[in-house]
Amino acid sequence: MAAALLATASVARAAPPARLAPRVRRIVLHVLGGPAYDRPERRFRFFDPPQTQARWKPRFGAHWIVWTDGSLWPRHVQAGAARSWTPAVDRPADEAEKRRVAAEAAPVYSHLHDGNSNSVGIELAHSGRAEDAFPAAQVRSLAWLLRTLLALSGGRVTMADVYGHKDLDRRPAYLRSTCERPGCPYFVDERGRALRRRVDPPESLFAALAREGLALPRARGDDTDLRRSEALAPGERPAVAWR
Repeated sequence: MAAALLATASVARAAPPARLAPRVRRIVLHVLGGPAYDRPERRFRFFDPPQTQARWKPRFGAHWIVWTDGSLWPRHVQAGAARSWTPAVDRPADEAEKRRVAAEAAPVYSHLHDGNSNSVGIELAHSGRAEDAFPAAQVRSLAWLLRTLLALSGGRVTMADVYGHKDLDRRPAYLRSTCERPGCPYFVDERGRALRRRVDPPESLFAALAREGLALPRARGDDTDLRRSEALAPGERPAVAWR
């Protein structure tokens, strides 16, 4: 028995530290709410994590949803784990938490156009409106999660590799998901300018993270496209144009 215990202890001591999957080079921040040009009744609405995940196909979605209370909802729960969990944001992740985050980040899910193989995605439960505040508990959990992911990468992923969805997908808001290429119809504003489907997250999220000590570099750093989508009247479906 003593020999078996010593062997077990030796294996535990020899276990390598948790690491982020080598494939991960970028972290992408999203919000659940948005313009929804083709569904005005859903404009800037978001569903709770169970409702959202029920609408996602098996390989679709972000790696986590961060709910308004700061709880983390992984896309697919590890065997035997709870459906959601709340990190202790007042301290760095311990080894068990690092292993959990690394495991939850490992799969490839579809959350970013032409960029899923080298990224992880994080959804914030938020309307997507520029003036709607992000709850403090939510921002603290997001900051904790980002710091943990950066630490798990061993320096491979830095704060410069944390993007907003709008930074990486600058396509117009096409009328149909089956036709998203030049020559396909797309939504436009009152001046005929193409509206962008991806305007998330609002810059207020990056400002909130900066207050938590995570000043992420912002190449563009404005809500111009978001403001244009917010200018649409409630229930209004914008005009359509062709290129």
